[in-house]
Amino acid sequence: MNRIAKAIKDGFVKEPADFLFKLSGQAVGKFKTYLDEDKLMNVVQSHKREIGQYIYSQLMEHFYCKAPSYEKPVVKPFTRIEEHNFSKYTKDSIHHYTETITPTNAIPSKVFSGFNKACHSLYKFDSKTEKDFAIVLEQDTTVLKWLRPASSQFNIYWKHNSIRYCPDFVVEQKDTINLVETKKIGDIETADVQEKAQAALQYCQHATEFTTQNGGKPWKYVLIPHNAVMLNMSFDVLAKQNEYKGD
Repeated sequence: MNRIAKAIKDGFVKEPADFLFKLSGQAVGKFKTYLDEDKLMNVVQSHKREIGQYIYSQLMEHFYCKAPSYEKPVVKPFTRIEEHNFSKYTKDSIHHYTETITPTNAIPSKVFSGFNKACHSLYKFDSKTEKDFAIVLEQDTTVLKWLRPASSQFNIYWKHNSIRYCPDFVVEQKDTINLVETKKIGDIETADVQEKAQAALQYCQHATEFTTQNGGKPWKYVLIPHNAVMLNMSFDVLAKQNEYKGD
């Protein structure tokens, strides 16, 4: 085992600056064993970047990051539905949710209304997929209520518990409450999407643990590829086909 690996194994790495100075000193010490003072200075100054890269590559061979487990949330008997803080808009920018918007990249700038099952009267959508999904929810007879949660609605965190995650939709059915994310199909297997999904799954598991003991409904996380969202589809089918169960 080289000196770097031994230092890591023995728990030497406490102060990063001190540790890096020590490693640099060891490298210079090694050069001193076969170079005189003039050649030593020339080698160090001319090849300092390569020396640094060599030390870094050895460090990375033994680097690992232990991700913390998702903390069990404190479940309250009642939590209000948070309101959205939309930027200023005019009446002529409000459209019925079934209205066709062209070009589709203009959808995020619009505000939509006319919902019968939503928990808010006005919503914005980030994409045509999300807007179409809202239509699916309104049409599906198994859907009792749904909402686009505000960014502060859920305490779900990812990226080592450093970033809050807000799912696209919450959908209530007779026997289930679903956290739903719609995602471009090519992005579903990316690390970020999977890490968010894992955090949401753990949240649902903790929520289910509480609700099943108190007469409530189980929670599920549903991750739907964008190309599966079609106006002739039912939410019930989409949820059953795309329930996320983790590894």
